[in-house]
Amino acid sequence: MPNASPASASTPDVVVRRRAFGLRLRELRANANRTQASVAAEAGVDRAFYVNVENGKNNISLDKIFALADALGVDVAELFRGLDS
Repeated sequence: MPNASPASASTPDVVVRRRAFGLRLRELRANANRTQASVAAEAGVDRAFYVNVENGKNNISLDKIFALADALGVDVAELFRGLDS
């Protein structure tokens, strides 16, 4: 029986998805005329962590995704709009 890869493994698909999510997050932040520091502070995450999420380097929990959506004033679905295409 083959071993399953851990969910957090950085397979090519995971890396692409993280980068796309980060770009979408950056787009929404720029549209709101917000700084990385202000969004991170409002969402309750460290600025360095937030920067790494925007750069597609960090995995992010569901709780933090909802906190970022709230900080940006958007529905959580907005964070994922266009990522499936």
